[in-house]
Amino acid sequence: MKLKEKVLKWEKVASMNVKRYVIGAAVLNGVIFVFGGADKDSIAISTGESYVVPLNKWIQLKPMKIARHGHCLVAHNEQLYSLGGHDGQQVISSVERYDPSSDEWKDVASMQTPRRWFAAVVLNNVIYAIGGHDGKQTLKSVEKYNVDDDTWVYVADMNMERDCYAACVAQNKIYVVGGRDSGIKFVKSIECYDDQTDKWSVVGETEVELLHHSIVSY
Repeated sequence: MKLKEKVLKWEKVASMNVKRYVIGAAVLNGVIFVFGGADKDSIAISTGESYVVPLNKWIQLKPMKIARHGHCLVAHNEQLYSLGGHDGQQVISSVERYDPSSDEWKDVASMQTPRRWFAAVVLNNVIYAIGGHDGKQTLKSVEKYNVDDDTWVYVADMNMERDCYAACVAQNKIYVVGGRDSGIKFVKSIECYDDQTDKWSVVGETEVELLHHSIVSY
């Protein structure tokens, strides 16, 4: 489905070629990419496809090297990165990079911590992998990937453990929203990360309102 902004109405578009859930999705140069996920039998898959908006058509792409679900897919520097997830046997830390121009996947440095049900964002030319679950516990650890030297390093932990949450970049900071904590309880709190100070802070209701107004105004 897509939302028509002028009339605020959803309309149906072409379905994917493969049924999948807990997938990774990202947008690169106006094209929507999806890779991996689990099939109807909850088996991890590696296949991928892209949606070309003007054609209203999904195109099959070269599968990832590793089947994974509960992973993250992020776009950065004209390429896609598939991070972590579960391969059907265990939570993994591996990362692979996809070049749409050649339709090829290449292994890059693995994260330091296996993660699934986490979020990944790009801030100031750096990829961040945040929280999630390592198969034993919910995580509050955060690490960042430097593309130039192909390395992952830890940064400051979040204030609380989170998985199954949402994350985004706004006003040059990372915001994480909701999710579940280490007790598998649903939470409504929001945290904000400033890469200049390497600190996470809990966002209050007043700050959320100000952020909302600034985004709407923008």
